[in-house]
Amino acid sequence: MLKFLILLIPFLLLVDTGILTKIVDGDTLYFKTNGKKVKCRIEYIDTPESKNNSKLKRDMKYCRNVSAKDMISAGKSATRAAKRLLKLRNTYSYQTHGKDRYGRSICDVQLDDTMTFNEAMVADGYAVPFRRYMTSDEKRYYNRVLEEARTQNRGLWKNYSREIECLNSARN
Repeated sequence: MLKFLILLIPFLLLVDTGILTKIVDGDTLYFKTNGKKVKCRIEYIDTPESKNNSKLKRDMKYCRNVSAKDMISAGKSATRAAKRLLKLRNTYSYQTHGKDRYGRSICDVQLDDTMTFNEAMVADGYAVPFRRYMTSDEKRYYNRVLEEARTQNRGLWKNYSREIECLNSARN
């Protein structure tokens, strides 16, 4: 038991609690934690862009049969899904795992005792796994979650299957 508690203490120290202040899109959130603004890039997922920006242009290189307009529409749908899952001004626990190349914190956001926001977005069909930094076990898990969303026609898989499939192909 003591060994378990010793292993658990570092994890508990990495968990922050913050007030959700802004939902930028399906995979970028802002929290206010200890008086500081924290911009979180959600770990392990990618959603279509909801604005015409440089990432949209990069994503479009993989998406020959998809228009930028349709991709942005899919991105706005993913943003609405994030707003259904998370409520502004509510407090959430999140764990950071370093920073990305743009200086954003890389975060797992806890929805409840059983699921993270990250998992819920893939399970609901509004995000694809961003596999580059995943372990083999994490890839297997997220691929199963993705496949279930795809076969059940959830979220973007229903009306934006080409858009989310090309985004998924880009993230393999």
